[in-house]
Amino acid sequence: MTEQLSPLDIAFLAMEGNNNPLHLGAIATFAPSTPVHPARIAAVLCERAQEIPRLRQRARTSWLGGARWVEDPGFAPEDHVFTHHVRGRERFATLVSHLMAQPLDLARPPWELHVITGLAGGRFAVVAKLHHSLCDGMKAVGLGIQLFDPSRLSIPDAPEPVSRSIIPSIPSLQGIRDTIDIASSVLMNTRPPTLNSPVLTQSTRPRRVVMSRLDLADVHRIRRAHGGTVNDVLLALVTGALRHWLSAHDSAGPSSVVRALIPVNQRSRSGDAASGNQISGFLVALPVGEPDPVRRLRDIREQMETAKAAGPDRGAGALPKLADKVPPLVHRLAAPVASRCAPLLFDTLVTSVPLPSVPLSLDGAALCEMYPVAPVAPGHAVGVALSVYRSSVHVCLNTNQSWMSDAQWLDGVLRREVASLQDTRELVGLPR
Repeated sequence: MTEQLSPLDIAFLAMEGNNNPLHLGAIATFAPSTPVHPARIAAVLCERAQEIPRLRQRARTSWLGGARWVEDPGFAPEDHVFTHHVRGRERFATLVSHLMAQPLDLARPPWELHVITGLAGGRFAVVAKLHHSLCDGMKAVGLGIQLFDPSRLSIPDAPEPVSRSIIPSIPSLQGIRDTIDIASSVLMNTRPPTLNSPVLTQSTRPRRVVMSRLDLADVHRIRRAHGGTVNDVLLALVTGALRHWLSAHDSAGPSSVVRALIPVNQRSRSGDAASGNQISGFLVALPVGEPDPVRRLRDIREQMETAKAAGPDRGAGALPKLADKVPPLVHRLAAPVASRCAPLLFDTLVTSVPLPSVPLSLDGAALCEMYPVAPVAPGHAVGVALSVYRSSVHVCLNTNQSWMSDAQWLDGVLRREVASLQDTRELVGLPR
């Protein structure tokens, strides 16, 4: 039985572009105990991919604008799994950036895996690309576990998908009201394009994937000292990094903010097996103009608490919820234009991908790092993705800004932000 794509899934298909491909990415590094044979790793991944039904399917569109997942009669996992060998961190980063910039072939199952050997210490990496129409971040994690370490799966088998009609159902009165509320929130928060803003760009120069790693213990110390959640602290660190970059461009005045879309998972904690996208979002004004790191964190914490109290089904950040209420045919006609209007609502995407806290491995090699890679909307200069895995926080920028593309700069500025919040922890509760 085939499964229909939701309107939001179709929107991601329709917004696909050569310069702004809409796939999710991940860079996983592994430490084998014995010399690694890339052909063996590729064979293991092919074998596991063959057993995952969704990875054998491609999207077939209909004349009404809808689409459904169908078996690809020519599917061969070997066509989606590739091996590479590089020497040195810089060449590895260059290869990863090149791979992430290449669009997926939507005429076949929209995913790829790249095994990369030659990393320092005998390590290897797997770069994963999954189109956003296929899954959201949480579903991507589940697929990744099935591919890398299926022994860690604790969720029940997915039920047989229920075929949904491509003919839209008649919405209820409450559904119409909800749609109007969300649409009103979105429209009220649009603004004219900001001229000469470094966070917005019309440049088509290649994007660069930049990775940095932080100690989770430092983040927890900041959280205990200043309150809030781990995600609040991470948002504050990202805000500090953006402030440093914008200050260099004379674009961080006292009232400056960067509007960030923060995706929110809508899947149940019990393990929703549904495919596709189940997300909403919060719209947060990152206070890049505020020089005090504690006040920046406090501001972000208050905004997040307000957004959570209102819920992810309301507010300007619920743009994905609105997209899921729009008929597929409208997405087919309007999405290519609408995707270029993202700067009217937000300046960047900051997403946090949840990972299991248990140790994971691939063919006996322990997982060391997992950097998620966020897609970037047309007109945006940078997208930010974060993940927490065991004792580390992994931060990844997807950017076309040359200065931001320096991994040493990202390492340095994030560590400076961590130090600034730790140095001020004794001032908590005092007038500022």
